[in-house]
Amino acid sequence: MSDRTDQRTTDTLQCLCVQTRVKVNAWLRVLPKRDDRELHQLESLFLSVATGDQLRFDASPSACAELNLTSNRPDLIPHNSVQQAWAAFTNAIKSVREGRTLSVSAYLEKRIPEKTGLGAGSGDAGATLLALNQLHGSPFSHDQLAAMGASLGSDVPFFVESGPCIVRGVGETVNPIPLLPPLWCCIALPAFGVDTRRAYAALDDAINHGGTSEVEPTIDLSLVMESLRTRTQLQAPEKARLNSFEVTLGENTASFLSIRSNLLSNGAILAGLSGSGSAVFGVYAERAAAEAAALDVQRRASTARTIVAEIR
Repeated sequence: MSDRTDQRTTDTLQCLCVQTRVKVNAWLRVLPKRDDRELHQLESLFLSVATGDQLRFDASPSACAELNLTSNRPDLIPHNSVQQAWAAFTNAIKSVREGRTLSVSAYLEKRIPEKTGLGAGSGDAGATLLALNQLHGSPFSHDQLAAMGASLGSDVPFFVESGPCIVRGVGETVNPIPLLPPLWCCIALPAFGVDTRRAYAALDDAINHGGTSEVEPTIDLSLVMESLRTRTQLQAPEKARLNSFEVTLGENTASFLSIRSNLLSNGAILAGLSGSGSAVFGVYAERAAAEAAALDVQRRASTARTIVAEIR
């Protein structure tokens, strides 16, 4: 469910504390749409990073299922991913015989900003599904939770998994790969954010004007995976496009390239854009190198916030 979970149970109250996770896309290929009505298909290598938001659940038996959610970001309430996950779970559990009915008070401490391409909201939803399943006595299988997640958002099924995965389709096909050796991530959050819908529109525009070659990654996924497994830097990493969305940044391209260059100059195995942006990440063999990269980014781009965490 998470990297750190603390649960306390009494006869009438269950308490569950969860640190959620974020993801970075070590490689991301977005395919052109075949039909204006369909969603973009993608293929991507998702890496799970041990940092994110904090969730606390206090649950007690009740005659009717209810959720009371509070947050350090009240502007996110209502209509956030925790509430959407609650609605999907409680709708599904109606079909489970003798399912528990709980009243849940939840607190969301939001730490990862929106429009960064890290999937923090999806991570909150995935963690909520796993936590609710645990609090209700695990009535659903892993596959059933993943199916619930797919109904909530394209990244949510990944957050029901753990470890690195190849994700395909619109996010519904999640295939775990063998665990990688110890790796660390430095994530830089620039001052700007990226609206995902606008990024997809810019991607479509690039394809319409220049063809699919304009947005294709310039390096094979197999080479990226081998680089991570051997913890050796990609060949000519500054020339490698790992993510289709790198062509959609417009006026923010220079900022992305500068931060990526800083991460690579500090020994990153690879560095690139996560999702549609704006987060820029570097993957390192050692924690000390990731921390040195974070300090260098802060020195050169004082408006950027940095996070160092383990890849799990």
